[in-house]
Amino acid sequence: MPSAVPRETARASLATRARLFPVALLVIALGALLVRIAFVVVVDPQVPRVSDASAYHLLANNLADGRGYIRPFDFQMLDVVRPTAEYPPLFPAAVSVVSFVGVKSVEGQRLAMTLVGTGTVVAVGLLGRRVGGTSVGLAAAAIAAVYPMLFLSDGLLMAETPYVLLVTIALLLAYRAADAPTPSSFAILGAVIGLSALTRAEGLGLALLLVVPLAWGARRLEPRRRVVLAVTGLVAAGAVVVPWTARNALRLDAFVPISNNAATAVDGANCDVVYAGDQVGLWRETFSTLGPRARTLPQAEACFAGFDIADPGFDEAETSSEIRDEGLEYARDHTGRLPVVLAARGLRTWGLFRPGQQIRFETLEGRPESWLTLGTWMYWVLLPFSIAGAVLVVRRRAVRLWPLLATGVLVSVTAMATYGQQRFRIAAEPALVVLAAVALVALVHRMAPSPGAR
Repeated sequence: MPSAVPRETARASLATRARLFPVALLVIALGALLVRIAFVVVVDPQVPRVSDASAYHLLANNLADGRGYIRPFDFQMLDVVRPTAEYPPLFPAAVSVVSFVGVKSVEGQRLAMTLVGTGTVVAVGLLGRRVGGTSVGLAAAAIAAVYPMLFLSDGLLMAETPYVLLVTIALLLAYRAADAPTPSSFAILGAVIGLSALTRAEGLGLALLLVVPLAWGARRLEPRRRVVLAVTGLVAAGAVVVPWTARNALRLDAFVPISNNAATAVDGANCDVVYAGDQVGLWRETFSTLGPRARTLPQAEACFAGFDIADPGFDEAETSSEIRDEGLEYARDHTGRLPVVLAARGLRTWGLFRPGQQIRFETLEGRPESWLTLGTWMYWVLLPFSIAGAVLVVRRRAVRLWPLLATGVLVSVTAMATYGQQRFRIAAEPALVVLAAVALVALVHRMAPSPGAR
């Protein structure tokens, strides 16, 4: 009988924390929004004139102005209208809504993206609660609120902002599908994965990494029903992407599933300068006089030479196919170096190889070096806690670890297939934060145990 009191106290404590969770999460979200607004307004990171961020800005404004999805710099510099699939469409389409209502400046659009970034903080909090309870959820949200590796993209107008939100939602839906393995739950999961792929093409890999293992893991169901779940999720992901693929076929007269951007990534990551020496695992480019950056490399030191957009016969799909083949041919001719190059790419992305050089390389996209350095240091602090959190999740057996690990697999494969870039780690950052929160909450409870602590 005496043990009944502590049990009742524990239940009351859990119920109280459950009631307070939405309020506490809202407070954290407001703090996250203030952090992001301050970063945009006070730090004011500069968007390079010719960059991915500038391309997104111009793509969005062209959409809002009714010009369609056209190559942004061709129109800006040459007043030439050419359809494009260089970038996946979802992020420019989202920003175009902001542009359509009159917010057409880079600064205004960056401020609008702080709301999306704040949504990611909320989603990370919900994911943390699903994995480890209310305390873990709030701890994960608090970390996400101030973690530079999450909010840097918000301030630079980059596609990673909606992408990481969609990946986090996909993880939440993955746990829902695992709890209730029905065709509808798998269809919704697949649809969100499809949306993530329309933001960053590698997001489609989650269809294989989440949908298929979760369907196979539904051991309570007979094999035929598990196949139905997997097919449903995969078809739903494809159904979201296929209309865009069809548009590309019609406008570009070529088969482009999502974007042509992979071609420049492959070409720029496969040449002598990034296969050996101190730049192994990086990506290098040079530009014609129509597309200069602040630092233009000599042709001998670059891989990707840029597009000759002044050529009246320039064809994006055809040129992309050619340079992709050049990059792949170089890789095939240098297979002996691939193990070293692939390892360097992966380690760079995970912040474990020449981090100082990596930080300087990534500032070319407009990221402030001091904040990128702070984010890298914070990541290093979180990483051992994330590993410890993964061990705790496995030991407790309360939830599956695989959905969180799947994002790490996706990041590693993406990096090795392209080049080393900490920005590519964005899909795994929510999982890292949640697992670190699991370990930190367990450590606090161990140091100061309380009745009913979870």
